[in-house]
Amino acid sequence: MTVFERAPYVATINGEVFRCLVCAGGLFTSRTIKLNTAGMEFLDLAWANKSSLGVICTNCGYVHEFLGDAVQLWDSASGMRV
Repeated sequence: MTVFERAPYVATINGEVFRCLVCAGGLFTSRTIKLNTAGMEFLDLAWANKSSLGVICTNCGYVHEFLGDAVQLWDSASGMRV
């Protein structure tokens, strides 16, 4: 299974439509990205590290990484928030 088998999303940041910084594409998939630290890895506690949202351009594959709740994903077919 590849990351692009999921339905594509439109992303907004604080209400503004987000475009890929590399190719200006407008459709994305997403996944959670762990923000591992050396200390937590050493103590075998990597599971406790924070996570970020990875928004992946379906056109070029570039991964944009975001922290916080400013990014919202919208289903490209139905227009409903994911």
